[in-house]
Formats: sequence, C-alpha cells, structure tokens
Amino acid sequence: MATRPASTKGQPEWECQAGDHDWECKQVASRTPAVASTTTASRPLTPAAAAALDWYAYTPGDAPGACRGRYIEPNFDYIDDDRPLNQQPVYIQALNSSSIIGGITELEGGIQIQRGGRLITSTRGEYDQSSNNARLYGQIKYREPGLLLLSEQADANMLSGDTRFYNAQYVLHQEHMRGQAEQITRFGDRRIRLDEGAVTYCEPDSNAWQIAADRIELDPETGRGTARHATLDVAGVPVLYTPYLSFPIDDRRQSGFLYPSIGYSKSDGLDVAIPYYFNLADNYDDTLTLRHIGERGLMLENEFRYLNHWSSNRLSNSWLGSDRRHGDDRWLIGFEHSGQPVSNMYSHVNFTRVSDDDYFEDLGTSLAIQRDDHLDQLFDLRYLMPGASLTLRTQSYQTIGGTAPYEKLPQVLLSGQHVTGNRLYADYQAEYVQFQRDLDGKYGRNLTGLDRTEGSRVHLRPRMSLNLDAPWGYLRPAATLWHSSYDLENDRHAHLNGSHSISAGILSLDSGLTLERDFALADGEYTQTLEPRLFLLHADVDADDQADIPRFDSSQLDFTYYNLFHETGWSGSDRVADTRQATLGLSSAIYSAQGIEKLRLGAAQAHYLADREHAGRPGDSLSGGTESSSNLATLANWNFTRNLRLTHNGELDRDSYEFLEHNYKLSYTPGDKRLLYMSYRDDVEKDALDGNQQLDLAFRWPLSNSWTGYGRWQQDLDNNENLETLLGLEYASCCWKVRLTGRSWVIDPDTVGSVEEFETDSGIFLQFVLRGLGAFGQGEGREYLGEITGYDEDDNGAF
Repeated sequence: MATRPASTKGQPEWECQAGDHDWECKQVASRTPAVASTTTASRPLTPAAAAALDWYAYTPGDAPGACRGRYIEPNFDYIDDDRPLNQQPVYIQALNSSSIIGGITELEGGIQIQRGGRLITSTRGEYDQSSNNARLYGQIKYREPGLLLLSEQADANMLSGDTRFYNAQYVLHQEHMRGQAEQITRFGDRRIRLDEGAVTYCEPDSNAWQIAADRIELDPETGRGTARHATLDVAGVPVLYTPYLSFPIDDRRQSGFLYPSIGYSKSDGLDVAIPYYFNLADNYDDTLTLRHIGERGLMLENEFRYLNHWSSNRLSNSWLGSDRRHGDDRWLIGFEHSGQPVSNMYSHVNFTRVSDDDYFEDLGTSLAIQRDDHLDQLFDLRYLMPGASLTLRTQSYQTIGGTAPYEKLPQVLLSGQHVTGNRLYADYQAEYVQFQRDLDGKYGRNLTGLDRTEGSRVHLRPRMSLNLDAPWGYLRPAATLWHSSYDLENDRHAHLNGSHSISAGILSLDSGLTLERDFALADGEYTQTLEPRLFLLHADVDADDQADIPRFDSSQLDFTYYNLFHETGWSGSDRVADTRQATLGLSSAIYSAQGIEKLRLGAAQAHYLADREHAGRPGDSLSGGTESSSNLATLANWNFTRNLRLTHNGELDRDSYEFLEHNYKLSYTPGDKRLLYMSYRDDVEKDALDGNQQLDLAFRWPLSNSWTGYGRWQQDLDNNENLETLLGLEYASCCWKVRLTGRSWVIDPDTVGSVEEFETDSGIFLQFVLRGLGAFGQGEGREYLGEITGYDEDDNGAF
C-alpha cells in the first residue's frame, strides 16, 4: 500500500544541483515531492509477495480470462521536468541524518530520493557528496512510470543517473513482464541491464517459462530486448539454448524471427515453417518464410506490404522447386491493392494465380490470399459523383475447379439515384460489358451449345418509385424499364451468332400493414405484430428466344420467403420473367419491451395470372413455369435469449403441405467464448438427383478457466460420408497456451456417375503460444470458428 510520507518538523531534505564539474547539495525545508495520489485497498486474495510487485488478484468470478490477477500501478505525482537528466535537481528526504568525517551523510528511516520521474525509497543509506554516490540498504523500492524495481541494496550515481540494484526483482507493468537478476542496472538513458537474470510474462510465483541468460538488456526506446548465452526454460528445465536472442518487449514492429509452425499429416509428413520479419520502414515491411515439407521439399513464401498516402498494397508469392510428390515446380503469386488516387476516385486490384489446380489442396498457405475454385484477377476503378457513380472494371479468373466462368473484359457501369422530397426516387443503371470465356482450357473445352457463346451486352434499367410509409404500413409503387441487347459469337454453333435483345416493362406495387397488440407474460411486457404483405407484379417481356441468349452473369434466386417479393427473381441482367402475379405473405413477430425481436414466423406464396414463358421465377424451372401458384416459402427466427438463436427456412408443397426442403441453424454464442452450433439441410425430396442432406455440428466450450475443448463434425447423410471430423483441446494459463488438434477432412470430392467419391487426409497439429513472444506450431482446423461467428477466433494474444 502506498502512503504519503509524514512531514515532521526537523526532518532533513537535500536539494542537489549539477555544477560545472560536480554536484552542489544543500539541506532545504521538507517538500515531499512524490506522493501517491490514490491508495490501493487491501486484497486478501493476493499474497504479500505478489502485492509487493503490484500484482492483485481478481475477486472470485471476475477474472476475464486465464489470468487470476493483473498488475496495478499506483498513481504517483512525479515531478515534471523536461530538462536533461543531469540538469535536474535531486531531492533527498529522511527521518534522521548525520554527517561524518569525509563528507558522507548517513540517512535513517523513510528515505526518499527523487529526481524528475524517478523515485527510490529505502529504510537506511548514505550519501557521499565527494563522489556523488548514494548507497541504500533494506527494502529498496525504485519507481518510475511503468517500472518497479525491488532489492536489498542499491548504488546510485547522482551525476550519470545510473543505479545498480543487487538481488533484485523488476516489473514492467504495461508489458506484463517481470523477472529477477543478481544485478540490475538502470541507466540514465532508460536502458535496463540484467546480469545473471531472467525475463518472463508469467504472473508472480509462476515460472512456467522464462528466458534466462548471462546478460539481458531491455531498451524501451527501441522496444526490444537482447539476451546473450540464453536458454528458454520451461518448468525450470532448459529446452533451448542460443548464444544470442533478440525479442520484443512491446507491440512495436521489429525485424527478427517469428515463431515457427510445426505440423504433421500422412500426405506431407513433417511440415516446418520458419518466418523472418523485416521491418524495412514505417510504411513497408516484408515477411519471408522458409518452409520444409518432408515429402515435398523446401518452399519459400514471401509477403511484402506497402502503404503510402493514397494506397495500401500487398504482394504475396511462393516457390517450391521440383515438388518430390508432384514432380514439378509449384508457385503462387498474389497482389492486392486498395487506393484513392485522386479525390472521389477509388481503385482496387485483386490478382491471384497458382501453378496448378491442386496447389491449395496439397500445400495450403499462410499468405493472406483468396483460395476459391475461381481465383480473381480483378481491376476496378470507381469515380463517385453526387448521386451517381461510374465504374470501369476488368475481371478474369484462373479456374482450378468447376466450370470456367464468364470474364468481364471490360465492364463499364454508370448508376445513380435522385430523391425528391424523401418520397420520389429516380434510379438508373447503364452498363456495357464484354464477356469472354476460356473455351480451350481444362475447365472450358468440354462446354457445348449455348455455353460456348461469347459476346457483348448493353443493359439499361431506369426506375421510378414512390415510398409512402407510415408507422402502420407502407405503399410503394414502382415502374421500371429493363433492357438488355447483345452482340453474340459462337465458334461452333453459327445460328447463335448475331444481335439479340430482351426488353421488359415492369410495374410493381409493394404494400403491407403492421398491426400490433400488447400482452404480458410472467417475465415481462411484449408486443406482437401481424404483418400482411401484398406484392403485385406485372412484367411484360418483349424478347427474342431467351434460349439463344447465355446467362453471362445471372442466376435464378433461391426459393425463400423474401425472394418471392423480388422484382425480377434473378441476379444479374440476362433474365427477367414474363409474369403477372400477386405474392401474398403473412408474418408475425414478438418484441420485448426493449424492442428486441424474440420470434418471427412467416409464410409466403406467389399466385400467377399467366405462364412464365421466357424465364422462371424462384421455384420455377430456369426456362419458365406454368403452375398457377408457387409452393409455400416459410421462415422462422426464434431468439430464445440474446445468445441462443434458431433460424429456419423451408419449402412446402402447395398441395400436400409436406416439406420439400428445410434448413435449420441453431447457435448458442454467449460472451464467455462458449459456442454451440448445429446446421441441418435437407432438399432430397425436392431434387432426388442433386439434392443433399447434410449435418454440421460444432462446439467450443470452456471446461474451466484454463481448459477449453473444441470440435466439429460434418456429415453427408445422403452419401453416408464424413466430410470433416475435428477434435481439439486447449490449455491456457496466464502466460502460455497449448492446443492439440486432431483432424480428418475431405480434400477432393469427385462425382462419378451419380456417386460421389471422397479423397480424405488427416493430421495431428500441436501449437504453443507464449505470452509476449507469439505462437509456434500449427493451429490448423480452427478456421471453422471464424466461419460460424464471423470473427477472428485465434485469440493468440488474449490471456
């Protein structure tokens, strides 16, 4: 506990000033310049030895992580002096003092020596004016902002500011670092040197791991520590020796080795990666990784980042010469750019290319690049104007799986909106795009018929709408002119060449009511809504045979509650259904008194007054439909609590009212890092050939403050095949973590006839995390946590 020293009459205090060649000291009236501005209440859960290092335990149940306590630095009113250290006065205070022959002053009781932001206290000592040295004994405590030193003896040079502490302990509060040494020297330039000492990020009374060395130097100015003849000790046992070690002591970027990753799988054997980080300048850096894959060879991965006043850039590449399993060179290149070259103009580049189709399946990567079947090669330049935007884009792909998509080489898009009186909206869209396809490559050469057609498209879509909204309902009429014209070429089917067009006049009226009633349950007041919705749509299509026009960038929307109210029922600009329809929907929601939606149920159905001749609405075939009504689309969202949520969407047969498709998601995600997740999908009844039935279960669950289990199980129920099984266990203390993960997963599902064949791999992955130093090993398999929650779930730095 820090207390204000008593100011007693007759209590001596010394003020020393730097002279030309020496110090000049004189006794002055007591001024007690350094006092604690706050006091710390006693904490019975904290051992006295830990409290002496400013470590205080959390009250039971309040610990936010594996740490049972934290460092709390007392607030002291240090003297604020901007002068160089050797020009700052020294204040010496003691309860008793006496001078002896030789110019030595003996000090006894309540000793305080302060110089600017440095304060030393002890029980007894002596000051030699001739040598400008002070020697202190017994319960020595040295403080400055962010630093605490404890020892039984100290020698301080008042001229240089250097102070030596013997048999000492230290704490760096913000860095959560502490240690001990036979001798600690605090230099006037703020460096700290430890002789025969150690550093650790573990809490007091724990040395789960530490770096011990003959000499360690910590430099707050550079943010790094260096150790000579150092060992990494784990549980008191030396496990690694190095003649020289450089390590960070804060979160500033520093050049040096990062921590390696180690893994093993049956296909690759032992996989070891060692990254080195180059802090080249404030605005650019580079990370080079040497990776040895036992069954393949030596691989180099590199990531260069560059930032300037108008752009952010990342260049990624890798090289594996003569892969022993693959039999050829393997490589990757990726470039990502986002910028604003001039005012209101924005640029974006995303380019990724790999040597072969199996690169990611075989090698994976730690580089921050795209890993889809269609690797983007995108250039985008956008200019924003008041109420409008103009975009120039080129987008091509490298396809490593599936079917070669259409590429936009180039695309020019102008879009805008004008609002009058917050009710009348005038929107427009004008586009020109040239579509090309890789018809000679592996994933395009087998395409036939219309799928081999390339060409250009001009699309125009002006729209007027009126929003008449009120608390009890809304009425939103709209009129749209939809037009696409084409100039097509087909190298094998000449009858598909030439000009084609699709035009449609679309009138729509979206309307709805919101009826409310209040009611009470045992746990509080609630409001229930009843929300009928009517959507009238008339689309009069004037078109050539749409069967002769490719679907360049269009796909039919899935059959869901909200898609039945969509104006075209398609993404993109190649299709619009010739339809006259009325879509009826009814939903009901329950809200708590705080306005939180607890439950929503809904169903919708489209009723058609004419056949869809050219393109189908959601639920129809792609080319159209003749049914007088759609099936019923259902939805349900149930928020049992803030953390427990169930969602459902499905499709009911219009005649039998049996489910043809249903999708369920149940998630429990409270704020204490617990997660339970279940997803179930079944559309086999809807499509016996292409339907699937899959179950996905995942969890992460703390077993205690230190232990956490996590896992995932994905099963293709239709084919009775396991897609992924993962089980892991994590142990965390205040200063280290270990994760052990076992995983089996599908890497290449192939369809042969109507049967899917699955190629699988398996591995065991071990990862260690040392607080303040980083992670080494492999935490592979935990990516599913981010897929489910949408957040980065590694938590390597959280203790």
